[in-house]
Amino acid sequence: MPPPPRATVEEIEDEDDPYAPYRPGQSGSGRSSRPSSASSDASSASSSSTNTSSSSLSSSSRTSTSTSQSASRTNYGADQTASSIYNQSPSAGTQGSFPREGGDEEPLFGGRPFRDSHDPSSSTTVSTDPSRATDKEYLYALLNLPTDATPDAIKDSYRSLAVVLHPDKHQDPSRKHAAESRFREIQRAYEILSDPEKRTIYDYFGEEGLKSTWSVAVRGRSPHEMAAEFERERRRKEAADAESLVKSKGDFTAHIDASALFAHPSRIPRKGMAQQHQRGGAGKEAVPSPAAGLVPPTAAFPRRVTFADRVARVGCTQLVGKHGFETQLTNRTSATFSGQMVSRNGLGGGNLVGTLKTHWSPRLFTDVTLSFLRPQIITTKGQYTLDTNSFFSWQGTLQTLMMPPSFNITYGQRLSSKSTLTGFTSVRSGTYNILGWGRSIGGAMVRREPAAVSVGLTKQIDEGKGWTTQMSISPVDQNISVDYATKLLGGVKVRTGFNIGTGSGLSAFTSAERRLTESVRLSLGLNCALPVGGVTLRVKLNRLGQKILLPITLSPEFRSDLVVLFTVIPAASYAALHYGYLEPRKHRRLKNRLGELRKQNHELIVERRLAALEALEVLRDQAVKKATLEMRKNGLVVLEAWYGRKDSFPPSQILVRSVEEVQSEAEKIWAEEKVKSSTSSDDVDLTKETFWDVKVPVQALVNKGQIIVPGNRSKSNLLGFHDPVMGEKKHLQIVYSFRGVVHMVVVEDWSELAMPMRIHQVS
Repeated sequence: MPPPPRATVEEIEDEDDPYAPYRPGQSGSGRSSRPSSASSDASSASSSSTNTSSSSLSSSSRTSTSTSQSASRTNYGADQTASSIYNQSPSAGTQGSFPREGGDEEPLFGGRPFRDSHDPSSSTTVSTDPSRATDKEYLYALLNLPTDATPDAIKDSYRSLAVVLHPDKHQDPSRKHAAESRFREIQRAYEILSDPEKRTIYDYFGEEGLKSTWSVAVRGRSPHEMAAEFERERRRKEAADAESLVKSKGDFTAHIDASALFAHPSRIPRKGMAQQHQRGGAGKEAVPSPAAGLVPPTAAFPRRVTFADRVARVGCTQLVGKHGFETQLTNRTSATFSGQMVSRNGLGGGNLVGTLKTHWSPRLFTDVTLSFLRPQIITTKGQYTLDTNSFFSWQGTLQTLMMPPSFNITYGQRLSSKSTLTGFTSVRSGTYNILGWGRSIGGAMVRREPAAVSVGLTKQIDEGKGWTTQMSISPVDQNISVDYATKLLGGVKVRTGFNIGTGSGLSAFTSAERRLTESVRLSLGLNCALPVGGVTLRVKLNRLGQKILLPITLSPEFRSDLVVLFTVIPAASYAALHYGYLEPRKHRRLKNRLGELRKQNHELIVERRLAALEALEVLRDQAVKKATLEMRKNGLVVLEAWYGRKDSFPPSQILVRSVEEVQSEAEKIWAEEKVKSSTSSDDVDLTKETFWDVKVPVQALVNKGQIIVPGNRSKSNLLGFHDPVMGEKKHLQIVYSFRGVVHMVVVEDWSELAMPMRIHQVS
């Protein structure tokens, strides 16, 4: 029967993927359960030819598992459910507030030269930032509010800013003009966000959506109904976009036997001699035997083997093809239809498989899969999220009415609310009989598996990084497996692991995956096993859901020279290529693209810099008042604040000082700020500006002795902020005093900020 849900699942799964982490409950079935061994390939090939629907059922149901996980925002794993952590792979990572500016790796042969630093989820090359028409965060950033802010919070934020920015509060004509412009912005933001209908439209379509008329669509509907309608429309649009790229999904697997290329000459049969023996066995004149002394031994078995002889022995031992499509029946139900075929040693078979997936609620989903041709197998699968920290999943398979169904049960529990560490226990029934039911079934008719129990731990450390370890016990094998994944050399996904058992021996695997173009990924891996299993090279190519997998057998037994040849040498070669060519080329492309970007948007940069300068002038008096008030009560006083490229920030001169010196320095800084005037755009070379002084707007954010800035959006949208390095990765560095002690914090552009905090204290 198909294995239970794995501790980790790859982004794009294969039923026989050797790089997938070891599965709870699978490794107790003997050597055939080891995905990294060559014997596993032979075992899976045999089972595929006799029971082709089984693997398709498992693949279909597993795909449903990976697509059913929650995509809600998280706070460093604090809000993830145990089931989502369990089903994530180290390569999938912990989604949420981990900054994604670095993003995915650069395509090797074109595509995105670097990830958009303004929108971490964008698929464009870089943000040209022409307007904020489709920005769904800008108005929230103006009021410094999270996207789920309550109406009262919106009103309070607007009132506090309106007091500062109201034109009547400023007597100077230039400041009054700047205040009027900024006041209109926050007034517009308040009008939109305080109106439930407008806010719902803005949350889904940005300000561009407000230009359309929604009177027919929204009349008589509550905000909840509107949100549901917009969500359906968004899903339809996403589905249409995906359908335009990929109309179906297909897998093609070709098992190649290339052991003759590396075998000893004495182990390579000559094609000519084999034909002569065949002619002799057909009743014709027998070939003289060297043992009889009729011909010299060198004539019958020449020692020299040419490369052509080796290539002639390379061939395909098995072909497996799968092709299918999915259609949405209702908002909660979808159907998948797929066909599959297998050909091995001149024999073949095929089947048609259908899967019905139903999401009954956000906490419960089920799959029912049926193969239409013989062998007809029914598989049911489901998962129920008990709470945010635990889940329960099950899977049952009925291969024939002549034996009871087998089942898997898995329970997962998150071990800490502040960590993604999750423990899981899996129980597999295996093949069994009840009161004689199933005792008479022949072993050749069904796939038999022993019962097994597995326990393990899994943790996602970061995006693309994590580990899984588990122990399995069964009547035929007791084993321990470890799997680790990380990213190296510009985003190459590296995975490695091993499995050691009493019955399965020792097996290990390693793989590396890299994006070649925008839609093409290449994965190379090597599996080896002792005492049997050999060495197998795995090549996988993926493009828009179409996958080609080539398991190439290099040797039927373990050979250390082949392991070194296909791991150490390729890794060293790629490292040299990365540092000698790819990285320099990336920096050149990045530099040229940034130059073009800033040249194209020069007027926009000047306009927004001028708007930031006007905001600084308007906020200056309020910031000075707040700083003076905080100094009187020994509270939060901003001493330095820089926003832009981190490596260009000037070194701080006030990190280590006494309490008296800090207080004196704070008074001096804000006394100078009181009479300071902002510099116009004409006085600065924008091409050389790499950071922006944000001391005044940051101090103006102080509310009730603290500053909280929500994450998941760029801080360049904050009032008084300006993006000095458009397209590049940005940081915010703040040096502040609290209770007379110097604190310092550096956060990435899309990360949340909260201060004061003890961990910011400078020792």
